[in-house]
Amino acid sequence: MVDNNQFEIKQLAYKWLQGTCTEEEEAYLLQWYKENSEEPLPIPEQIATSEQELKERLFSNIKQQIESSKIKPISRWYKLAGIAAALLLLFGLPLYLVQHTDYEQVTKIATVQKEVHPGTKAAVLTLADGTKIDLSDNKQHILHQDAKVKITTTAEGTVQYQFTAGNSNPGHRTNTIETPIGTEYNIILADGSKVWLNAGSKLTFPETFASNNREVTLSGEAYFEVTPDKKKPFYVNADQQIIRVFGTHFNVQSYPNENNRTTLVEGSVQVTQSGQSKMLKPGQAAFSRNNNLFVQDVNIEEAIAWKNGFFYFESTPVKEALSAIKRWYNVDIIYKGTNEKRELTGKIKRNSTAQQLIETLNFLDIKCQLKNNKIEVEL
Repeated sequence: MVDNNQFEIKQLAYKWLQGTCTEEEEAYLLQWYKENSEEPLPIPEQIATSEQELKERLFSNIKQQIESSKIKPISRWYKLAGIAAALLLLFGLPLYLVQHTDYEQVTKIATVQKEVHPGTKAAVLTLADGTKIDLSDNKQHILHQDAKVKITTTAEGTVQYQFTAGNSNPGHRTNTIETPIGTEYNIILADGSKVWLNAGSKLTFPETFASNNREVTLSGEAYFEVTPDKKKPFYVNADQQIIRVFGTHFNVQSYPNENNRTTLVEGSVQVTQSGQSKMLKPGQAAFSRNNNLFVQDVNIEEAIAWKNGFFYFESTPVKEALSAIKRWYNVDIIYKGTNEKRELTGKIKRNSTAQQLIETLNFLDIKCQLKNNKIEVEL
């Protein structure tokens, strides 16, 4: 058996990722892969800071070596795939991610088009008089100011409403903020409540709230941090669900033609639908199915990952997972095959390029390619 010296193996792994391995050293790694069955080693920080980063570096290195090699591409692919598999085993990553990948798939990835990009910080704000304001420049501005309200934007990509002091008659002028497909944005309402809007969402709200309650309407997805006020209960109207808020943090998913879901992170909310009401505890979600309301324990990190810059899927049906990707990348999805039970588990950065996205999905055993600005997926 090959001497399994951890330090030496780690150094060879680092050299291979840097492209400085000799043929003899590559052969050593391949031999280690064929013969070694011991416990995997931790990922060295100088190689990668996470499993995902290591996977991306492995695939990128394989592509570059194939493209620059004078050796017949097919045979070169299998040799490099073996080395990649060795490194995946070495650092404790699932081997099927490489073993279920073929050369044709890699060449498809290499031809990813550059026209598809991840989403950006942008929105359209519509004032009560119908004036539309583009919020895509992410600069500090005073958008509107009168005797009732002051509306400003910050350089960080937030629009803020401020109630004008001394005004005893706030009125009921309604505004709307909308994030088109491929965008997201933040808003601070007149009571100080904060709302993060995901792609393809629309929030309708009053410039200033009435004296007895606070009410907004959502289509799409948003994360709320509501300012407590016992005298003014906060309500979110979200398609089938009405959420009464008691000063709290929660996520609401209410896209057209999809099941509603309200996930509580902190505090307390009451969700009502078709005469049914449920009180949620942190870590629970109320979701709609066939006009019925159900409550279950959920993974909070998965529910609010989008707000923190990630896609997080945990045994998520592939079509449901790719719907979120479709909205963020503004790209159509074409499905080939009939396996409707396919699921996706993994975590993907929302700022990934289209090439990184496709590579990562393939590593997660979702065979796909980007073609004519569409993602083709094999079920």
